[in-house]
Amino acid sequence: MNKSVTMHVLHQGRAEYTLITPGNPPEVEKKVMGPNIHAGETLQLLVGSNVWKKSRLLPEDISAAEADPSKQDHTGCLISEVVFPGFHWEDHAFLTVSGLKALWNGEPGWEEWAQYVKND
Repeated sequence: MNKSVTMHVLHQGRAEYTLITPGNPPEVEKKVMGPNIHAGETLQLLVGSNVWKKSRLLPEDISAAEADPSKQDHTGCLISEVVFPGFHWEDHAFLTVSGLKALWNGEPGWEEWAQYVKND
């Protein structure tokens, strides 16, 4: 999570982003960054301030590379992040288990994300 707005710019490959916007309950969205805009993929992704995010390679891309070794050198993703007005380490945070529970305000739903956050 950044306190500043971040523009993610795709250079190559595909990745799935999960965005969690604080609220009651938090809003969870998934976006795929990739070149196929006709399938709903996006080349740029604007993430607002104080939005938690995670990214991963898509399982189907990993499976395709495992099935066809010639694709392994071309499986991955390169994305740049442009943070404005600027990036400062003190404005960046990683989500912890206790922070995740607090984000969900004690309500069910946080458990599925616990595997992706840092332990306290």
